[in-house]
Amino acid sequence: MSALVHVDPFQLVPNFGEHQLREFMNYCAAQDVSDVVFQTGDRVWGEVRGRQVPLTARTIKDGEIKTLLSNAFGSEVIGVIKSGTDADRAYRFVVERDTRRYRVNISGAQVGDADDGVSITMRTIPEVPPPLNALQLPPGIQNNLYQPRGLVLVCGPTGSGKTTLMSAFYADVSATDPDVKILLYEDPIEFLFTKVKNVGPKISQMQVGRHIPSFARGIRNAMRRKPTLIGIGEARDAETIGAMVEASLTGHGAYGTMHTESVPETTSRAIQVFPGDQHSAIASKLLGALRLIVVQILVPTLDGKRAAVREWLYFDRDIKLAMSEMPYTQWGAYLRQVVAAKGQDMTTGLRALLDKGLIDMKTFRRYAGEADE
Repeated sequence: MSALVHVDPFQLVPNFGEHQLREFMNYCAAQDVSDVVFQTGDRVWGEVRGRQVPLTARTIKDGEIKTLLSNAFGSEVIGVIKSGTDADRAYRFVVERDTRRYRVNISGAQVGDADDGVSITMRTIPEVPPPLNALQLPPGIQNNLYQPRGLVLVCGPTGSGKTTLMSAFYADVSATDPDVKILLYEDPIEFLFTKVKNVGPKISQMQVGRHIPSFARGIRNAMRRKPTLIGIGEARDAETIGAMVEASLTGHGAYGTMHTESVPETTSRAIQVFPGDQHSAIASKLLGALRLIVVQILVPTLDGKRAAVREWLYFDRDIKLAMSEMPYTQWGAYLRQVVAAKGQDMTTGLRALLDKGLIDMKTFRRYAGEADE
């Protein structure tokens, strides 16, 4: 069991049904479990503040997994998995008027000696975003996060809190600025804003595959609706990134997330998704659009919690001028130097945690990318 995190295992009855599943998921919520994993021939595992802990004392049989799939998602999902395709589903239930929502991925897998096994990952979708001031953002991020014109990218690996940060920001703007109209395009819709006391138009959320066919089409839809801010769940292809850049260059605030690990990598990735003969043109447009890049990770701390570490850069006039005078292929080296010189790089943030005694040297080296000799 992971150090500093203890959870008493749930006594999940054999051949459990829908009622027992709801009891178990309610137990998981009470234990602050963010991710739940059911696998053939394994105990049920959960993630608590970045640590993996066993949630059941016994292993789950293949027949129980198949029954769980049929009861919760319909019998047809088993055929989808057997055809070699994974499946994404939503799961929700109500406990004392409190709705629990999960984003679910179902995949075929070899688990141990079960070569025809199934792995189900259920990720919690919180209903209400936290207050923006609870995230303890550095002033350089907090003061520059609102950009009614230009491109803002919030980056990091899966589970690093990108959506939490963006949702807290959208809720804060909606509750404080009556002149802002926010349109969000997500896959799936995660945080809800039903409890936000908006002073202007309510936040409009659209789900890819349900309300709009793609993120890129979502941006084109937004351009016809005269928004102030456009939020894109993930910028991962040339069509979406190109549409975001165009939107930000035509007088909108465009916000998106990317799975990158540093400021220099983010600019490089945004260019590299395009065909080679378009790199120079998209680099020029990207430079005109960029306002802020934030990269965030969540690091397990010695007290059993997690701390956010962020790398960021606001692209002011001087930085953009310097970048415009060099080939885009040199941007990476330049941006690494600038971010480090400003003390806004990931290593500086990790060093601050180390100096405060919140992490040990092994954790520092792991997340800083240094070899442990």
